[in-house]
Amino acid sequence: MTAKAYSVAIGMVYLFAPVVATAQQPVAQDSASAVAAARFQQGVELYREGSYEGALAEFRKAYQITPSYRVLYNIAQTQYVLHDFVGAYKSLRQYVAAGGADIPADRRAQVDDMSAKLAERIAHLEISTNVAGADIRVDDVSVGHSPLSEAIPVNVGARKVSATKAGLSEAVRVVTVAGKETVKVDLHMEESQGLASHRTQLPPTGSVIEKSAAPPARPSHLGLVVSLSTTAALAVGTGVFGYLALRAQSDFKNQLNVYPNTRDQVESARTKSKNYGYIADSFGAATILSGGAALYFALTSGGSSQPAKSGKATVVGWAPTVGGMVLQGSF
Repeated sequence: MTAKAYSVAIGMVYLFAPVVATAQQPVAQDSASAVAAARFQQGVELYREGSYEGALAEFRKAYQITPSYRVLYNIAQTQYVLHDFVGAYKSLRQYVAAGGADIPADRRAQVDDMSAKLAERIAHLEISTNVAGADIRVDDVSVGHSPLSEAIPVNVGARKVSATKAGLSEAVRVVTVAGKETVKVDLHMEESQGLASHRTQLPPTGSVIEKSAAPPARPSHLGLVVSLSTTAALAVGTGVFGYLALRAQSDFKNQLNVYPNTRDQVESARTKSKNYGYIADSFGAATILSGGAALYFALTSGGSSQPAKSGKATVVGWAPTVGGMVLQGSF
């Protein structure tokens, strides 16, 4: 422990000693004073151990239980060690205001000297925004709502200043301030992107919306293209399997004329001929259906905006035969 820290801790014990003595008298106020004294002693021990944040919490708790102005001095000393110069300065001012004439002259001189030293390490921010009612924050701690009536005291160094309001994007600035400096910070807030895009889609109140005639829908030729492609593929399949069926039928006839021959070979040739025939017939039926669909799309899609010169429609299609495919139609 440094000599400075030790002297501060001794000062704390001295300051709170009257409260402890009062708690031990037969006519003690109540048990709250004893609890406050225990909290204060715990704060002193934590301070000596270097756990300043814990010490500050205990001192504040003791002051909350028994609001003795003497504890404010201990709070100020701990805030000073934590480099919270603004908090220490406020605690000392509160200590002087509450203690008044009860503060010894030497202690009052010590407090005045410390207050002057703290004032050298405090800056002020004049924060303004382009909207009213925004929550103003310094280092993520709210200091009020816009417009602020006075400058905000802050510790020296880099400070994060922000403004938030529902429906608006957060405005953030980081400024670096020196002691006894006053810095103006202007925070400009805009509509959030989601709300702005929503409003652009809505007409202003009382406006008249002119609706232009919707362009005529252009007919889609996708169905015609798909059906023609499918018909062509099925027609090729019909032709291939039709050719294979004819070959298999010819092989079956040849097997019947072969002598000597076995029954298994004849049945195999017969089965092969029948299977290829069934497949060819299936492809042929599918080709007819697909061709019908192609014809339907050709008649309903209206591929050209110009009227036909003749009332007679041109119909073209593929027709399967046993030996292949035949192109037929009317013109």
